[in-house]
Amino acid sequence: MNRLSFHKDAGIDLQGRALDAHLAQLGLQADQLEVALDAPNGVVRVSGCARDQDTRERIVLCCGNVRGVAEVDDCMTVVMPSEVSRWRFVQPGETLARIALDLYRDASKAQLLHSANQPLIGADNDLAAGWLLRVPV
Repeated sequence: MNRLSFHKDAGIDLQGRALDAHLAQLGLQADQLEVALDAPNGVVRVSGCARDQDTRERIVLCCGNVRGVAEVDDCMTVVMPSEVSRWRFVQPGETLARIALDLYRDASKAQLLHSANQPLIGADNDLAAGWLLRVPV
């Protein structure tokens, strides 16, 4: 992966919690996981070894969709490599169904997007403009 850009003013507000505590609360783990925030530049560097590509992407996603983060420098490795997801920014007023229709020509694939972006998207399916979402291939 390397570097992935995010909208610095979009995303959740951790309200003083550290990113590693945020990931732990979400149940996202990797061996030797290290998360370092360069707050003045809005860059998060994440390293460690994830069990699979899915876990790696979820960790990057949950580090980047945080208010104040503009980039994630992904230095992680993966035990079980697989295809890398595509990425897409949420536009104002968009829903998962609308994004699924746009990407897959099938609004019923919204559940696929929901699953791929857990735990970022809650049960209510609320999206915030500027979030970066994983788009499974």
